[in-house]
Amino acid sequence: PAATGSHEPQSPFMGALCPRRAHAGGAAMEGPSDGCSATSGVGNKATPRVLSSGGTVRDPDGLLAFFRGTGKDNRGRTLEMMRELDHNAMEVIHDYIQWFFPTDEVSRFNMNAPMLSPEIQRVFVEDPALQQQLRLNLAKFCDFLGLELKRGAGKEIAVGIGPHFQERVEDCWVGMYGGNHNWLRISRVLMCLGRCGMPEEQQAFHACLEELHKQGVNCDSAIIHWRQRAKTVPAFSE
Repeated sequence: PAATGSHEPQSPFMGALCPRRAHAGGAAMEGPSDGCSATSGVGNKATPRVLSSGGTVRDPDGLLAFFRGTGKDNRGRTLEMMRELDHNAMEVIHDYIQWFFPTDEVSRFNMNAPMLSPEIQRVFVEDPALQQQLRLNLAKFCDFLGLELKRGAGKEIAVGIGPHFQERVEDCWVGMYGGNHNWLRISRVLMCLGRCGMPEEQQAFHACLEELHKQGVNCDSAIIHWRQRAKTVPAFSE
């Protein structure tokens, strides 16, 4: 007989699963499927960072350490672990996206979501290495959507439709009751890029969304919100 009291090791992504298909709703705010609350995990003991202006920034969630590869999220996951998720895992796990693309809005559905304060936004704006990590996240998310992040002949950032786009339509581009939880995630991405001072990536992503809408992707309920989020800039410059 099997020994009693033994347990299989659990993945740090367990406990973060929500129903596969989204609730209806607009794309400007997080929806129930954009981030389910995680109830346990480990936090980062973050030390204040020095800004170029001479001040310090408070980072209670350890967001900067997480993006620099020296910290973990509240569930013990690293950024590299999140980048290893396959498409199915990215679809059904809902508490990684707030770490992948942090914003300064309080999540209504993930109480452990990190906060991208104006001070932390400034650190991202001033640190090309942090922006590169966010750019890698964008490439991963674009691939999940069936898109491609690339550089044009003049080295400008561009986002286009990928060769696997049709494989991703059912999960990412079909609305149920007028919405799709991945459209809510897209709103988050546009806002994050703006807050972190990455307008080139933000506008390239938005331009591709407009092209998809033009080509007939029925995302009418979301496109108006995406247009607003594409205007986002760092909070300290507003």
